Amino acid sequence: MFDSFNVRICSRLAPGERRDLESFLAAHGLFYEGNPEVTVFLEDTEGRIVATGSLEGKVIKMVAVDPAWQEAGLSSKVVSLLVGEARSLGRTCLFVFTKPEAGDRFLALGFVELARYDPHVALLEMGEPGVETYKRYLQEARSPSLSPGARIGGVVVNCNPFTRGHLWLMERASALCEHLYVVVVETDLSVFPFKDRLRLVREGTAHLGNVTVLRSGDYAVSPATFPSYFLKDRDDLAKARIQTRLDVTLFARLFCRELGIHTRFVGTEPYCPITRTYNEAMREVLPPLGVEVVELPRLPLEEGGAAISASAVRQGLREENWDLVRRLVPDVTWAYLRDASTAGILERVRKSETRH
Repeated sequence: MFDSFNVRICSRLAPGERRDLESFLAAHGLFYEGNPEVTVFLEDTEGRIVATGSLEGKVIKMVAVDPAWQEAGLSSKVVSLLVGEARSLGRTCLFVFTKPEAGDRFLALGFVELARYDPHVALLEMGEPGVETYKRYLQEARSPSLSPGARIGGVVVNCNPFTRGHLWLMERASALCEHLYVVVVETDLSVFPFKDRLRLVREGTAHLGNVTVLRSGDYAVSPATFPSYFLKDRDDLAKARIQTRLDVTLFARLFCRELGIHTRFVGTEPYCPITRTYNEAMREVLPPLGVEVVELPRLPLEEGGAAISASAVRQGLREENWDLVRRLVPDVTWAYLRDASTAGILERVRKSETRH
């Protein structure tokens, strides 16, 4: 029986293939998500799916095996095929997003576990440059002058783009601790490029002597740790609830350990249900791991008014309401937006509908 299966590799899924995949995944407690570049199907002699997995970017995900075929080693077969596909595309560091009970099988293939949220999901990694390389980056960035017991804070931001609200959060957080690490989401799926977002945060916080601005790598709010953040279909909060808790767990295991962070600062979230779910995840996951969560009220545009947000800036840019945009952003972002070299990015903003 176990020798009788066929291998089919699809670069893009036809509608019928996607429906079959969604049904198979749902039967095994997994979600279909994103836009996979490659999907592997292992099928029995009657064409029924017995195992599957997909590749999107650096992430191997949606790996599932029919329980009747568990002893056949099909998950290893699926992952090996996907690793081969990824390497043919020049990707040398890969992540697996899978059920915790499947984790041991991936360890045998050379993956290492980064974090898990039982009983729902585990995140594993294989290849270089990987988490050990990133740990060295964090260790080199760690401030050497802090006294034992110093209150060390952390903030994770996307800044698409950097607003007065972001700056206010960082100024408040830096005043409440001896040192603050600001981690900027590195994934380049936002309208404003990462290199620009990172530069604006660094320049915008240069007056704060106790702030270090860091890139997140693949280890905070990335397609590996929190794919729902970047999806257009944002209605499935059950999916986001699981992923946010995985992302927050990895933050505690990696950033808090390597940087000595004791406090995670975050702004309140009045608008986006996904981000609000992330805040809930922090309050649930971090305190038992010894990390305090401090939620600061968002800065309003005017007293009693709506909170300043990057989405409001992008909407103002779409409407070419420059008076509003000027009130929402600090000087460094305003200069950037008015520079002629940013014209192409502003055109992307006008055509985009992204929430982040």
